[in-house]
Amino acid sequence: MSFSTDVKSELVKYALSVRESGQMKPCCMQTETYALFLFCRAFSAGEMGLKTEHKDIADLYASAVRDMTGHRPKRERTAGGKYRVVVEDPIGRQAILSEFGYSGNEVNRRLNTGLLQCENCRAALLRGAFLTSGTITDPEKDYHLEFVLGTKSLCMDLSGLLTEVGLPPKYVQRNGAHVLYYKDSESVEDLLTLMGATEATLELMGTKMYKDMRNRVNRRMNFENANSTRTFDAAYRQIEAIRYIEQKRGLQSLSPELRELAKLRVENADYSLKELGENLSEPISRSGVNHRLQKIMEYADELRLIEKNKKS
Repeated sequence: MSFSTDVKSELVKYALSVRESGQMKPCCMQTETYALFLFCRAFSAGEMGLKTEHKDIADLYASAVRDMTGHRPKRERTAGGKYRVVVEDPIGRQAILSEFGYSGNEVNRRLNTGLLQCENCRAALLRGAFLTSGTITDPEKDYHLEFVLGTKSLCMDLSGLLTEVGLPPKYVQRNGAHVLYYKDSESVEDLLTLMGATEATLELMGTKMYKDMRNRVNRRMNFENANSTRTFDAAYRQIEAIRYIEQKRGLQSLSPELRELAKLRVENADYSLKELGENLSEPISRSGVNHRLQKIMEYADELRLIEKNKKS
């Protein structure tokens, strides 16, 4: 199952538990049911129905239709494996519309904010809206939660409601649909918590912590690898200079302290400057080693220049 499916399963389970335990007020129950109808595929006098991949959501919708009309809606499984619930009876459709303050003659579907009677009604409405029109990406891949709606007017009404609860979404039109979305983990976490998906929130937070830790480790490893590469390149150039001096003048041409360091460097290409300094007969600091190596490099450059001038 996808992460989005798991989140919706948790939301359905939460909605049923607070209803059965009596923790949800009647106004919030009505608002949540209202959102199931309003934000689904069709909600009008001429057509009313839901199509979803989630059986529990189809059950919730069908149960609401039965409670409001006294009749079971038509249910079927499509060839693509989705659940389709349809309110075929025109009288039943009209009864549902009237319950939520609609005449059936509305040109555009709009959000009836008059149904929001208490501070918890907004969370209930958002939960219902997400169940029928929302989706969320697996946080392992990305932080992305969105609502996909058929009309811009209803999309903007939902955007206003989300802004009221402190979670202003971004908007985009995609393939004829109107989409409200979040791409930052904090907003996704806050919205999931508000809707009642606390387990999903904790999972997202845990994934985020793991990804942050993994990124820090990767950055550290990249940094260390870069340092190792630079150290190796420097050691290679130093050994090359020492070999050139040995070939052209011999290491005896170096002063005793430079000659000792030159031999140590050739024998220990993997040593850092600090390690070179610690292994000299008279240990010196990292900067002292660097200074001596620079003198060796400069001497090699002088010999190369002499050789070049001879040839010219």
